[in-house]
Amino acid sequence: MALGFGKDIELYGQAPGGGVRLRSPKWADFEDWANLRRENEEFLTPWEPEWDPNHLNRNSYKTRLGALKRMAQDGRGQAFHIFRDSDNRLIGACNITQVQGHPAHSADLGYWIGQNYSRQGYARAAVRAAIRFCFDELGLHRIQAAVQPSNTPSVNLLEAVGFTREGTARGYLKINGQWRDHDIYARLSGD
Repeated sequence: MALGFGKDIELYGQAPGGGVRLRSPKWADFEDWANLRRENEEFLTPWEPEWDPNHLNRNSYKTRLGALKRMAQDGRGQAFHIFRDSDNRLIGACNITQVQGHPAHSADLGYWIGQNYSRQGYARAAVRAAIRFCFDELGLHRIQAAVQPSNTPSVNLLEAVGFTREGTARGYLKINGQWRDHDIYARLSGD
């Protein structure tokens, strides 16, 4: 299912704080990406799986880019970096993964935004752009996202863009060495 996936995909979204642009990651993004991740490690740690100690080095990023390229070529997903449109600053990422073709026509959605850019509408704009891509370009029927119940900003974001809570997946992801429950939110193409 490679429909809608391409080498240089760009998506746009509008936020109260200004526009965002989503673009496939490139090698030239390494320094900005590594700096943003490093600056936001404490902010992101409560919500993300444990980082590999080599997560922020060039070789790891190069390997990551190769895996993301293969994922897109195989039609299994699409990764995006989120840029603030006004100054082209990298502010986060949004990934569409686990793309399933017939009969499910579904995908998982994950995203993060740097702390200095949070609560300004950028993440919401990026998620809305990713939703449009999933439904309009990929022809998917369902998108789901997993969020820890205590992550109120993400819960609010998902609900604001039309996701519905479907239930709790017990021990869904290992965060900080502990298996954490996550609420599953989904949005259907007809919602």
